[in-house]
Amino acid sequence: MRDCGAMSALPDIPASLALVNYGHFTSMLLTAGRARGLARHLERLNRDAWIVFGQGLDEGIVRQAIRAAVDGKTEPLAVRVTVHAPGFDPRKPEADVEPEVVVTTSAPPQVGGPLKVRTAGYQRDLPQVKHVGTFGLFYQRRLARRAGFDDVLFIGGDGQVSEGSTWNVCFLDEDGTLVIPTAPALPGIALGLIQSGLARTGAQVQARPVQASELPSFRAAFATNALAPVRPISHVDEVEYKVDEDATARLTRAYESTAGERV
Repeated sequence: MRDCGAMSALPDIPASLALVNYGHFTSMLLTAGRARGLARHLERLNRDAWIVFGQGLDEGIVRQAIRAAVDGKTEPLAVRVTVHAPGFDPRKPEADVEPEVVVTTSAPPQVGGPLKVRTAGYQRDLPQVKHVGTFGLFYQRRLARRAGFDDVLFIGGDGQVSEGSTWNVCFLDEDGTLVIPTAPALPGIALGLIQSGLARTGAQVQARPVQASELPSFRAAFATNALAPVRPISHVDEVEYKVDEDATARLTRAYESTAGERV
C-alpha cells in the first residue's frame, strides 16, 4: 500500500479524490503530536477500508503519513486522513484496487456558541461508514443555514432522530440520564470517548431509539464530533433547550478523561 504523504493544496489532491466520489476518512484534533481516541480513529480507518475496498489498512502506514504531514508543526491541528484508490474505475467498481492514504492538515475550527438547528428528513448512504459522499449532508446544511439556522439534524423515515450533518447528537433526560439515539448513524469517536468517560464515573447513559416527537421532553441537547467535542444545542426547530453549563462541563470532562495518544 503506497503512502501519498501530506497534501496541503488543492492542485496536489489526486484526481481520484477530485473526480471520483469513492473513499472514506477520519478527522482528529492533534496537539503536540497526540490525539485523543487515536486508536479508535485507526480502528475506524481499518474497518471502513474493509467495507469500502475489501481489504484492511496498515496502521503503521497511517501513523507514518500523519507524522509526515505534521512534521515540524507544534500548534494544534485538525488532521484529516483520507483513504482512496487511484485505480478505482466507476465503470468497473467490482475490480480489486489498492487504497492509498492522503493526510491533510488545517487550523482547528473556531467553535462558536450553542447551535440552533432544524430537522430534515434525510439519512446518509451507508451511515456506519465515514465516507466521502458528503453532498447530501452539506446540501441539507446549506438549506438550514439559508433558513437562519446553524446546522441540521436528520430524522429518518420512521421518525427517529439519527445524527447531525457532521456530528452525533445526545440528549439529557429530566432525571439526568444521557440519552444516545440508536438510529443508523456514524459511531462518532468523540461520543464514544464521552460514553467511556461517563461509564468510569458511574453516570447514567442510555442508548435507545429517540423519536422526533420526544424532542420537547428533553432538558438539554448536545452535538459532538472530534473537532468540537461537546457543543450545546439551544434549539431544534421550535424546541428551545436551556444551555446547561454544568452538564456541558461534565461531558467535556468525560471526553478529556481519555489521555491523548502519540502518533
